[in-house]
Amino acid sequence: MGKLGIYLLVNYPSAESFIRAVKVCEERGVDFLEVGFPFSDPVADGDLLERASYETLKRFNFDDFTESLQEARRIFKGRVYVMTYANVVFGMGINAFAKRVEGITGIILADVPLREIWLFEKGFKKQGINLVRFLTPESRAQDIEKALKGAGDFIYFVSKRGTTGGDFTLDEETIGKIGLARGRGADVYIGFGIKEKKDVDLACSVADGAIIGTKAVEGLEKGVEAFEGYIKGLRAVNE
Repeated sequence: MGKLGIYLLVNYPSAESFIRAVKVCEERGVDFLEVGFPFSDPVADGDLLERASYETLKRFNFDDFTESLQEARRIFKGRVYVMTYANVVFGMGINAFAKRVEGITGIILADVPLREIWLFEKGFKKQGINLVRFLTPESRAQDIEKALKGAGDFIYFVSKRGTTGGDFTLDEETIGKIGLARGRGADVYIGFGIKEKKDVDLACSVADGAIIGTKAVEGLEKGVEAFEGYIKGLRAVNE
């Protein structure tokens, strides 16, 4: 069955809740974590994650984020990725940022297109950190080939135009493009719009796994117990 990745915004809704959610993900068999570092202009995030980013930036600084990230890595035995934006990395300097998050599996830069990956890749590779490539329903055959060259353990296939959240659907053309990328050295995981069991089922029927962001953060806003119930239900699909 497909793998499940869960997005958590670092220290949201509190540092304690974030760490407790990481423990839930470890105990409930989540395959990998995508830990979001907030940014003031999160262009790929929907309303809920945008609001959460603003609130987190008011209460915590980068040192707080990296401290919680390292605690998450101690708790969670699977792969851990950091998701953020190019300006966050450029503001600190690529090499400096990479050193501060060393030990993670990979970095996901939500606003960096495939053609600009080379600007960041060298600095992260020095720390053994893979820069995750994106594909979308608009990706051409040559884009897919380019993404596969040098890809690490997975390619992030964005299921739809726009921001996170919204509904999850896959048309035949998109399914075909996912098929072109699969089985060629890197897993293909689908994100954006995945919320419920049926969405995970659909994603895992055509790709290697699913990534859930907005709905996971929304569940954690309701409390750790509600979040655990949500994750338990999702894992039941893949067991």
